[in-house]
Amino acid sequence: MNRARIQDYIDQREEQRADLYHYERKDSTNFLLNGHQYELVKEYRDGFNGEELAKRFSSILSKYDYIVGDWGYDQLRLKGFYATDNPLYNVEQGVESIEDYLFEDCNFGCAYFIIHNESERIPRQHRHRKRRSKGPVIKERRRKVKQPDPKHRHHQHAKRVKAGNHQQKFVIHQRNQGAKK
Repeated sequence: MNRARIQDYIDQREEQRADLYHYERKDSTNFLLNGHQYELVKEYRDGFNGEELAKRFSSILSKYDYIVGDWGYDQLRLKGFYATDNPLYNVEQGVESIEDYLFEDCNFGCAYFIIHNESERIPRQHRHRKRRSKGPVIKERRRKVKQPDPKHRHHQHAKRVKAGNHQQKFVIHQRNQGAKK
């Protein structure tokens, strides 16, 4: 693919995404993004731009309590973090690690903002963190043998065969048409 085709594809995707998310400012710190309430907690170097946030926003981010947006090379990058009381909380994505993220993963001195999700939407599979019993993961079903009832098997006979070390097994053979036993 050449650069022109890639840029055309990027422009096409941006046009498609333009109508997906709608930004509406309520006051200096509160705003709605697709009807969902957010609060601007911190803004550094005028890093917050609601229209650009709406362009880059994805519905997967609605599960996070805090979202950090940082600017690098004129592109907005978004990353989500959990509050300590969220059932999805872990240390790497906890609210305490926002400062580490800003120092280690963002460009030095870049503009950034932190927004708080007023009502995060936890995905269904994580709402009730119940652990399953440690039973078998794969359930096996016995397959029914497609043979007639033993009473109706006139064309077969079973023979006992020694398998070694006092073990026995049964082998079913087809009867000859002329032999009866």
